[in-house]
Amino acid sequence: MRVFTAVLLNNLRRLSEHKTRIIMFFVLTVGAVAAAVFFNTQSDIAGHIAVVSESNMVIPHTQYLNMTALEKEPPMSELAAGKYDAVIIFDGQGGYEIQTIKNDDFKNMLYALVRDPASFQAGEIGSREKGTNIFGFLMMFVLMQGISMTFVFAEDKDKKQIRRVAASPVSFSWYLCAHSLFAYLFLLVPTMAIILVVRYVFGIDIGFSTVEFFALTAILSALGTSFALFLVSMIKTGDSANMVGSAVVVLTSVLAGSFYSFDRGNKILETVIKILPQKAFLSMAELVEQGKSTSNWYHYGLYIAILTLFFFVTAVVKVRKDYVK
Repeated sequence: MRVFTAVLLNNLRRLSEHKTRIIMFFVLTVGAVAAAVFFNTQSDIAGHIAVVSESNMVIPHTQYLNMTALEKEPPMSELAAGKYDAVIIFDGQGGYEIQTIKNDDFKNMLYALVRDPASFQAGEIGSREKGTNIFGFLMMFVLMQGISMTFVFAEDKDKKQIRRVAASPVSFSWYLCAHSLFAYLFLLVPTMAIILVVRYVFGIDIGFSTVEFFALTAILSALGTSFALFLVSMIKTGDSANMVGSAVVVLTSVLAGSFYSFDRGNKILETVIKILPQKAFLSMAELVEQGKSTSNWYHYGLYIAILTLFFFVTAVVKVRKDYVK
């Protein structure tokens, strides 16, 4: 326990050597939370739809869908970039085709809208709730910052300081626990502080109760910290771990649905998406926000907890193997 306390206090003292990094971290945290809240509380629009028709046919606007008439079909890149959620293409003979990279529920909703716009019900949209969208936006940022905030451990490794630790009579488990807690608190505390200001000072609805938001943020921060520790222990230099980790986080978070669902009926892709922890986290957050009982979402939390423990234990084993002779 003394090792744990000593490493944690030493890490806090070493912050003075990284003032620019810390300032940038807080600035980015404020910016990410502000952007997440702003973009997900300004409108209840569930989709932006491009309508392509030779006769300039336009489906009437609904409260939840924004229709844009186009003369020609937009490139698929505009769907991937999120400019449009779907494209409805009329062939001039009464037929039509719907293209989207979102899931089947969204596509079926559009078919129902085209068939009978007058009887379309807003409840058919089935879009994610506001709070889950905020987490979808924050998720990638928190995981990326988790990699950045293990810089103290990465610095010990790069400068061979960890060899001195190995030569002394200290516990590597406590040593890594202290580094983990240091990074974990730097993810959790600033994010929650800003969310509390958003909710109680500005009075903006975040979709969850404070306790629910804290619990979900704590889970996400733990996953980000353990994954970062795992990468730094496995990859030779801290900079390389940062680059690899950032690329992995961006790719997997986008696939998992940080900003929109990526299902298109590809069975292999769907299988890959299902095993991503980010997908499990968003599914859990959505069910919590909907007020579902624990029995509906505990398996997602259990899966994330197992992965978090796996990353941490693997990091401990790898570091001990490399440095403890």
